Formats: sequence, C-alpha cells, structure tokens
Amino acid sequence: MLRALICAGALAVPLTAAAFTGGDLNKLCTRTDVASRSACAAYIEGAADGVYNTIDAIGGTTGPRVGQYFCLPPDTRTQQMTDAVRKYVAENPNSVNYNASTVIALGLGKAFPCKPNE
Repeated sequence: MLRALICAGALAVPLTAAAFTGGDLNKLCTRTDVASRSACAAYIEGAADGVYNTIDAIGGTTGPRVGQYFCLPPDTRTQQMTDAVRKYVAENPNSVNYNASTVIALGLGKAFPCKPNE
C-alpha cells in the first residue's frame, strides 16, 4: 500500500509542477503582507546565490566571466535587490514570461553590472 502511495505521489508531482515566472515573482513582490514580502526577498536572495554559485563552479566569480550576470557590492541590501528586479520587470514587460531566476539575474545585472576590474 505504501509503495502504491509513493508511486501515485511521484506521478502527480510532475503534472502539478509549473515554472515560477517573472510575472509570478512580481505579483508576490507587490503584495504588502509580511509573509509575501519575506518570501519575495528570500526567493531573490536564493536565486542570486544560486546564479553566483553556478558561475563560481564553472570558472569563478573573481571577475567578469562569460555568463557572470552581476557583481553585488558587499553592502548590498535585500531591498535594493528586490527594487532592482521589480524595476527590470517594469521596464521589460516581456520578462513576465521568463523564468523568475532569469529575471532576477537580468535585473541584478542591469542594476549591479560587473566592472572590468572586478
């Protein structure tokens, strides 16, 4: 019986999973309740860490490299990152259809570009 439940659950997950888009992220980030604001900030920070760590794994983040989207100053605050991503979505309406992590990387890249000596 347990085996049947596990199999049924495994089959149901792919059918219900959907990509979290830039539009979904923007909707989350425009909400004013504490839980939504915290979820927005956590998602953006997590995606930024993920992109950074991926670039580090394929060649380092000690300077602009192929695929490095952004260079965050050490004192960057979460709200600055959120504002940068929301501004990017506002200025690029088609980005609502992109994957949310792509929108985050592009938004942070626009606001926090890497300088040649970084």
